[in-house]
Amino acid sequence: MAATPNTGQIAQPVFIEGRRITVLYGSETGNGEDIAIELSQMAERLHFQVAVDDMDSFKLSDLLQSSLAIFVTSTTGQGDMPKNTAKFWRNLRREKLSGTNCLGALKFAIFGLGDSSYPKFNWAARKLRVRLLQLGASEFVRAGEGDERHENGIDSAYLPWHQELKSALFAGYPLPDGVEPIPDDAQPPPKYTLELAPTMADPADHSVSVDTASQALLTEDERVFLASRTKSAVLTHTDLPRSTAEQLAKDRDRLLTSFPAVIAREDDLWEQQTSRRADCLDKDNIITDYPEKYRLLSPKPVFQQSPYEDLLSIPNSSIGTLVANRRVTPVGHWQDVRLLTFDVQCDKELFAECSAGCTLIVYPKNFPKDVQELITMMGWEQVADHIIDLNTNQRKSSYPKHLYFDGACATLRKLLLNNLDITSIPKRAFIKYLVHLTREPNEIERLKELTALGNEQEFYDYTSRPRRTIIELLCDFPGVKIPYDRVLDLFPVIRGREFSICNGGKSLYDAGDYQTRIQLLVALVEYKTIIRKPRQGLCSRYIKHLATGSHLSLSLKQPSGNLLGTDQQRCKRPLIAIATGTGIAPIRALVHDRMLYGNPGPTVLFFGCRNEAADYYFWQEWKQIPNMEVYPAFSRDKNMIFEKEVGPPVWPVPDAMDAVLGLGPDLDAGKNYVQHHIRRNAKRVGELMRQKPIVCICGNSGRMPASVRKALLDALVISGVVRDEAEANKWFDDRENLTFWQETW
Repeated sequence: MAATPNTGQIAQPVFIEGRRITVLYGSETGNGEDIAIELSQMAERLHFQVAVDDMDSFKLSDLLQSSLAIFVTSTTGQGDMPKNTAKFWRNLRREKLSGTNCLGALKFAIFGLGDSSYPKFNWAARKLRVRLLQLGASEFVRAGEGDERHENGIDSAYLPWHQELKSALFAGYPLPDGVEPIPDDAQPPPKYTLELAPTMADPADHSVSVDTASQALLTEDERVFLASRTKSAVLTHTDLPRSTAEQLAKDRDRLLTSFPAVIAREDDLWEQQTSRRADCLDKDNIITDYPEKYRLLSPKPVFQQSPYEDLLSIPNSSIGTLVANRRVTPVGHWQDVRLLTFDVQCDKELFAECSAGCTLIVYPKNFPKDVQELITMMGWEQVADHIIDLNTNQRKSSYPKHLYFDGACATLRKLLLNNLDITSIPKRAFIKYLVHLTREPNEIERLKELTALGNEQEFYDYTSRPRRTIIELLCDFPGVKIPYDRVLDLFPVIRGREFSICNGGKSLYDAGDYQTRIQLLVALVEYKTIIRKPRQGLCSRYIKHLATGSHLSLSLKQPSGNLLGTDQQRCKRPLIAIATGTGIAPIRALVHDRMLYGNPGPTVLFFGCRNEAADYYFWQEWKQIPNMEVYPAFSRDKNMIFEKEVGPPVWPVPDAMDAVLGLGPDLDAGKNYVQHHIRRNAKRVGELMRQKPIVCICGNSGRMPASVRKALLDALVISGVVRDEAEANKWFDDRENLTFWQETW
């Protein structure tokens, strides 16, 4: 068992009648949920009774009865509400509520998470705020808006707003005499706890024998094992026979699948069923079982391989088989980009609407090596492989959202492998909690320094800038010992990663009648930071080592709005597509969909990448698409072509318009981006703009979207569609003139 640190006394909130608050969130990636949980913990320290949930899990009728609420929501797509707010938002917008002042008794605060590179920055939070005010609710603290583009991230806006909210709650809802807020250095009560299953726990009564109820809790292997022990009990010299639970706890190692006797029994059963020896060779001396175990010099230790065999029980998911995992960039290229092909088992109705804009959700897993490192570091060896029960302080069989597991055989190790993100960047709340889990004065002082108000830059430099993981942080603080039963309170849940589907049309049905073939174009996240250690994203590492033939659970997510469509009328409209890097994936799916209706309207693609020889994705296909024009922009080919020795390319002499727009100096500096080609082909762009086109921008969410928009506005002016930039802005934002879709990340 892990040594119990000096955790201090757990502080329980005082129950005060009528002191309630509701915290509701809308979140796509989990950031909004994390903030909502942190705000709920702050409210609990002020002795509020807190209900925290996503908006769709909270009835509007309950909100009508609330007097105090905090909303946290991100913005997705084209200024849309997150998926887990759709039902709540629809109910809030019901026409019969308008003008009723039905929320007149509600006071609220709202914080939005957004990305200022999108045109509709923090649109979801702004829409929600306006609707709440329309229905009579009132704000008790100003609205906060976080920007992921800020150099210090969301914290730059969130932390000051958090303090304002805390002060407003304390001042507006004072505590009774004699009741003080729970101090920040007091340990909060756990929300979730893990307990060993009855068959593994220490028995309360050592005289209890194996009864029918106990037998019902045992697995078949455990019953067989206990029966064999009972038969040989007469040969022992034990004066006080052990109970069932004692015997299982003492001999737990013998029940593990890795125990030699278990393997021997499996081999014996195989021999009986096949009438062959388990260690025999088949014809031509080829080993019948997996040859990796017999290699003396294995290129990769077995513990580095990810546990792909466990299928997660995810609602509304389908089983997918990895057909291909092909690298599409040269080995010498700086970025490893994979084209993944899955055959997904499902009925056609589920994937009938699989079209451009849809995403496929992949659920990554941790590597056994990392899990074992954490188990050893925390001293969990004796409990890691025991069957566990999951309970909460509120109600039985309630778990954190997005925690998918097989409750019948859940162990701490399996939770760590499949469900808990132990390699993510530690959150502020995580580090604050660790203060209670170490006895070392130096560690306590350092942990408090990292999370102290005013030290936001130091916290960012220690965590986010080097992309330090939770495991690495725990290595820096060896005195921290987390009790195994608190892992659900501390570690974030692994969330599925969304990837734009990059094929469509007829290619979706290449796998057969009962399967859908889906392709993803994935750039693996691999880099080095200031601590000089290679970084890999959890899902990138998982995908990189995902073997062909692996089975995994996959979910399909529809786009937030039917902006693109695949009906024949829309497919006859022109398409102006601007994509950079792997942003070409949803564009390719859209092009495939448009091909379903015969001869589609004209398609113009401006595609930006670094090198023609390295990352000009799907260039062979574009030649086969009728009525399609492609203008590639290779931003680095002036200086480098992979595995080729060439001289500098010959650029066209800038014409007068290039000089006016300032393109000449850019080209001289080696820059060649999609916005240059949009301006250079302004006449063609303007011609299509007059035909009410579909305009798509896909790729990196940095400066690219703003630069492309500016280039499109310039093209409107240059081509004579409008007279000046002000008119161009108005024309571009009028959705009667075009259908606009931006998908950036």
